[in-house]
Amino acid sequence: MVNTITGDAIYADKGIPVIRSRKLQERSFLLFEYYGAKDQVTRAHLPFLQNISISEDGKSNLTSYNLLGRAGQLFAYTGADSRKLKLDFEMNLQHLFHLQETEGFTERFKQTIKNKDVEAERKRFTHTTGLRSPVDSASYDYGVREKVKFLNSLGLSHPRALQLEKISDLVGHFLHAGRRSGTDFYAVNNPDTDKVINLMMFWINLIRSSVLNDSRNTAFGPPIVRLNHGPMYMNSPCLVEDYKISVDKTSNYDLETLLPHTIKVSISLIESRAGNFGDYATGKPIEGDNLTGWESIINENVLDAMNYNMDIEEDT
Repeated sequence: MVNTITGDAIYADKGIPVIRSRKLQERSFLLFEYYGAKDQVTRAHLPFLQNISISEDGKSNLTSYNLLGRAGQLFAYTGADSRKLKLDFEMNLQHLFHLQETEGFTERFKQTIKNKDVEAERKRFTHTTGLRSPVDSASYDYGVREKVKFLNSLGLSHPRALQLEKISDLVGHFLHAGRRSGTDFYAVNNPDTDKVINLMMFWINLIRSSVLNDSRNTAFGPPIVRLNHGPMYMNSPCLVEDYKISVDKTSNYDLETLLPHTIKVSISLIESRAGNFGDYATGKPIEGDNLTGWESIINENVLDAMNYNMDIEEDT
């Protein structure tokens, strides 16, 4: 059964709708913000490909007083710790292939977004015109090097003896034989296939970068990581305390690159709010990051920043 896309629906044969696209990856994601000199901000997005698990911890700081003859304590409120969030999610290579072929990804998930003009960045930081994707800067995919290594390990070629066309033909022939034998391999002739593994590695490396600073100038610390997932977490600004990446070995791995099919990620976040230390105001690029208290909940039923611009400008 061959699926095609019409509008927001994915259809099977004869135009019968079987699934309506959720666009989960467009609405549920982490936004990484790397701050540099002269107000330069570099942003990168990591989409959640599947539903995620979130746990939240809050803690008030109380000083207790024990009075003589009193059967109970008195308390003074001295503040509260920042919220702590724990994320658990998975990135599945096969699912990524499926999404790439059906719903697809907007350009903001495939490249970093740089802007030195703070005012322009506030209005349209999702604009992507003329920016090069870091996915193109390194080859983790079915590139020449990996094909040669793979074929050479099978005794089918020598790295310097084959041209790209011959390598592709041999790999395609071998994988076709594997598919006939019932082994699940990916087609190398799909033009999008070469970018999928690079895209997966880009997102993995974003996670790794979350606890690093800029080694060229250590004054620029780790990125602010903003959680976006429905009405509960609307661009919540956080720092990453720690992360854990593990491989699900039961789900197999890619034949050529040895990239696991399923990668499990666990991230511990701590909310980091500063803003301009003025009044809290939802939806504002800076004011939304200011601290607020229960008054914003009582007055407006809101506590999060809500300052992400969901409108994506299309290239003209």
